[in-house]
Amino acid sequence: MSKFYVMRGPRGQLQTVTVAGREYIAVWPDMLSALRYKTRHPELLACWTVPLDRRLYEERFLSSGGQGPSFFLMAGSDPGLEIARGRVCEPVEIERELYTEVPASVIRSQAGKTAPARPLAQVA
Repeated sequence: MSKFYVMRGPRGQLQTVTVAGREYIAVWPDMLSALRYKTRHPELLACWTVPLDRRLYEERFLSSGGQGPSFFLMAGSDPGLEIARGRVCEPVEIERELYTEVPASVIRSQAGKTAPARPLAQVA
């Protein structure tokens, strides 16, 4: 079961949130918290809640090259009325969940770097 979820809009775009003038990919810690946000924020009703799995992560973030993604982990228990409740989530935190067979030292060595050109699962 996936640990992180994202919302895709009608055209496949990922839901983003702007915090302090910076745009982040919105990530939810579980399906239930994503559904809570939908009940409080009607603009999200047109979005599909999908797991952030390896395939989606690699298609959207690793194949793009350039600067790595910026994620914002949305509050899980009580979303409140403001949509930007939560914290900045480093890509390494998501990769740790997606690539469980990769040693933590390899993932930590990638922290703060731009997105690798290939999935961490292929690192020797």
